[in-house]
Amino acid sequence: MKQTFVALGVLGLVAAVSCGGVPAQPAASTIVLHEADAGKTFSVHGGDLVQVVLLDTYPVPGSSLVWTVSASPAGVLKAGAQNRSPQVREAGPGRTDTYTAEFLATSAGQAVLDAKGATTCEAMAKSGCPDQHFTITVVVGR
Repeated sequence: MKQTFVALGVLGLVAAVSCGGVPAQPAASTIVLHEADAGKTFSVHGGDLVQVVLLDTYPVPGSSLVWTVSASPAGVLKAGAQNRSPQVREAGPGRTDTYTAEFLATSAGQAVLDAKGATTCEAMAKSGCPDQHFTITVVVGR
């Protein structure tokens, strides 16, 4: 009988905490963004990981599109790892890499992810293959 009382007491304490005693912290999440998310706004929580995954392309020898991503201000989203997968040969000419940039939501506020795609085009003028650029807004809540 004593063991039952202790178990019920612990369950009552857990129920009290989860029902309004101390607010539970949401578990950190990973949010994955892509080029299709250009111009959109996303809400995340402090501690969440924001990954931007983009495709570097090398359609023919002498041409490429290679991405980099930065965040501003750095105090809201802290830059983390950036990496590229090994190049993969596509069917036909060309190959691709997957570029991933990670950012940790560190404080409440709004930040802009700035994605820049640098192009090279040996066979044509730079005006024929302009660089690419887009932004994604991230709002970090408490």
